[in-house]
Amino acid sequence: MSKTLIHNVAILTLDSQHRFIDEGYLLIENDRIVALGEGAAPPVPQLARVIDGAGKLAAPGLVNAHTHSQSATLPGFGDRLSHPAFMWLTQAHTSRRTPDETRLAVLLTAWAALSSGTTAVIDHFPGQRFVAADIDAALGAWEETGMRATLGLRFFDGAFDDIYPAPGVLSQPLLDQLRQVQLLRPQPLEELRELMEGAMRRWHGKDGRLGVFPAPSNPDRCSDDALRLCAELARRFDTGIHTHLLETAKQARLARERYGVSSLGRLERLGVLSDRWSCAHCCWLDDEDIALMAASGAVAVLNPESNARLGSGTAPIPAMLRAGVRLALGTDGAGANDNLSMQEAMRGAATLHRTSLAKPQDWPSALQVMSMATVGGAEALRQPLLGSLAPGWLADLALYRMDTPAWLPLNDPIAQMVFAETGASVDTVLVGGAVVLEQGRPTRFDTNSLCTEIRDMARSLRLRNADLFAVADSVAGHMA
Repeated sequence: MSKTLIHNVAILTLDSQHRFIDEGYLLIENDRIVALGEGAAPPVPQLARVIDGAGKLAAPGLVNAHTHSQSATLPGFGDRLSHPAFMWLTQAHTSRRTPDETRLAVLLTAWAALSSGTTAVIDHFPGQRFVAADIDAALGAWEETGMRATLGLRFFDGAFDDIYPAPGVLSQPLLDQLRQVQLLRPQPLEELRELMEGAMRRWHGKDGRLGVFPAPSNPDRCSDDALRLCAELARRFDTGIHTHLLETAKQARLARERYGVSSLGRLERLGVLSDRWSCAHCCWLDDEDIALMAASGAVAVLNPESNARLGSGTAPIPAMLRAGVRLALGTDGAGANDNLSMQEAMRGAATLHRTSLAKPQDWPSALQVMSMATVGGAEALRQPLLGSLAPGWLADLALYRMDTPAWLPLNDPIAQMVFAETGASVDTVLVGGAVVLEQGRPTRFDTNSLCTEIRDMARSLRLRNADLFAVADSVAGHMA
């Protein structure tokens, strides 16, 4: 049995009493917290490791409930891009990757996440048709990082109608080019069934840290049978289901034109909507949709920064809170958000509606949004003992240096975590009791070599995908 003691440390527990301990200790055995308290720790025999937390704050690891590892190389890659233009250009940057390039993108994602105190993610991967080698490369890389990660296998067996321009906008030669490079070509359902089921058998639950969810790119890009398959696999393997949902106004309009109900109403009508679903964005929910989310127990994963960056819309956070919808937070991919700082996602969710709501008591509070980034994310991951520091809970936590401007002086640790911290104060991160970031550097992989390899990879992809870039640039140029 491995035992780790963290002592002389301030502790933000986020437990059921929201306790804050000015100076105390945490005792970890294997992957769980077994004791936590104020003052000096009692004598503990056979300690494997002692961490002096003097001048540091221990807080629950943050859960990024929606990101895309394939976009890790894309911060700052385009400005003033509409959602459709962004989607087309992203395809050129992320297609045709080798398994090793998939690994590099995961490691880069993990580095950004760990460096800002995130210990768990839902990685909505990939963005195109995939094979078993792609899945194994991504999950093998997540295993390497030591993080807690669930791969949402992002698939589609239908068309991306929401990002295509209206008929007649693209010339016939450009349409022919688009067909030739086969960007966003649907994947046959039986092939998807085999790939997803195989991935779940190989990886779901491995090491107690890794998971696999069926994960539609968007319900409207998938057939009824594909959505039923998600529900079947999720029941059989006891997993969640992850998806984009109602991110843009066009998606909301197309769903009602096609199905006579919203995207969420379609899931309910098919009999597949349940508390297994975690739904990213949720910008265009109406009152009926909000009621369906609350009644089903589905989790809305808010992405305030990426939605603002792409002008996609504004999630109705106060209305969802009033209705009792379960809420989590995500950064989205680095292409849409430029960073993976969950502190910025928290600040965005907390401040998004303050200019439009006259009464401050109607604003989402710092405690509410930090709960979204911890226990809310744990609900999306279906990890009930994640998101708080308390005996019996998983030992996923971050130590923040308190000799930084964000923490001087200490006024309100929750408010400062949400409004002042950026992730820059993170010193040490533990996942399942194991140290995976120490003095600001990952312990499981070499970031120096990663920097070189990522730069080489970006240059190689630009040359290799020259035909995709040419078509994507042309299509994006026609998108408002």
